[in-house]
Amino acid sequence: MRGVARQLGRSRAQLELDARLRLVAKAALRLPALVGRGVRDERARLLAKHARRERLDPSWAIAAEPVAHTTRRALDDARALAREVEGQRLYLERLDELDLELDVLESFGDPRRTRALARRRWPTGRTEVVLGRRATLRSVADALLEEVRLDAPEPPTVEARALAGMVRALAAHAGIAPEVKIEPGLVANAAAGERTVFLADRRFGAREARRLAVHEVLGHLVAAANGRAQPLALLSVGTAGAFEDQEGLALTLEEEAGLLDGRRARTFAARVIATDAVHDGADPSELVVLLERDHGFEPEEAIALVERAFRGGGLARDASYLFGWVRVRRALTRGATTVDELRWGKVALGALEGLRALLGRGALRPPGPHRPSLAESLAATGPGTSAFTSPPSFAASLMRFEET
Repeated sequence: MRGVARQLGRSRAQLELDARLRLVAKAALRLPALVGRGVRDERARLLAKHARRERLDPSWAIAAEPVAHTTRRALDDARALAREVEGQRLYLERLDELDLELDVLESFGDPRRTRALARRRWPTGRTEVVLGRRATLRSVADALLEEVRLDAPEPPTVEARALAGMVRALAAHAGIAPEVKIEPGLVANAAAGERTVFLADRRFGAREARRLAVHEVLGHLVAAANGRAQPLALLSVGTAGAFEDQEGLALTLEEEAGLLDGRRARTFAARVIATDAVHDGADPSELVVLLERDHGFEPEEAIALVERAFRGGGLARDASYLFGWVRVRRALTRGATTVDELRWGKVALGALEGLRALLGRGALRPPGPHRPSLAESLAATGPGTSAFTSPPSFAASLMRFEET
């Protein structure tokens, strides 16, 4: 380790900074996995009430998590150390983001504070995106919901064990060997940790299973493995904005694999609607009805969408997916970056210029070592792929924003 540090110019300040950055990031890692107690039972209870046309009374509270004094001290120390190293702007921006995320953890139980912090940390429908001309994220979401067809649900034919095998095979082709766990209590269909993929204990549609494997392995796990291979912890912890753009990358890979259908695209548009509803003070019961009546979602889908936005009093972070997808899709289409560069580690589009400068000064290794081809990976593992196949009206719905 010391030899590598000397070779790549890592100072003592850099090593101490990275140690503190990892400590702070570990505390903030609780945030993505937070759900209310008994969420499965609560979802079933709400679905039954909805079927009886009763007003919903959701219980999506999450207990506040006090941040340890040692974590706050590490954050202060890291800010001081960041001013002594190359790439200080990238470090300081990420530390500011982590500081805000720690505040969110401590805010649960006070919905007004949680929502105010969420507006500062994550995109909303009012956030601007650039698609040839400036537009709001809400206008993009509205166009998708209006124009993209809601496909019929797939029949669930793939067991969780079969999906686990698909994940392992795809990961092996990418040169990584994650642990795969089937979790009966997992609310999401799948999730990726640093070296682990978690799968819900349920059956999946054939297209859905392939899509999840691509998303978690060729998106998140490859980026995480590449980040660990870099000398700076920033690429494994994540730069500021990495959450949004890494989700955008994973969604773009789904699309390029021909596995992203209209239902999936509409789900991310609906998450923007739900985010705005939180910040506008809407009633969750009325939002469920709106998503079902006006946008065609099944009751269970609508309840799950609303739960994600309102949990903890208004965590409302899920507009990030459409935001990242639109940004990454445009950057790749215009040749501003590459998939391999975006899998350099857990990186955001806004960090690439600074990372390229660090590479030029010898402080980073080039992107890699894991650089799996999407087509070759899918061909080797059997799912098959097709050329860039958006839902037919998806590209058309974005064309209006490309016109100048």
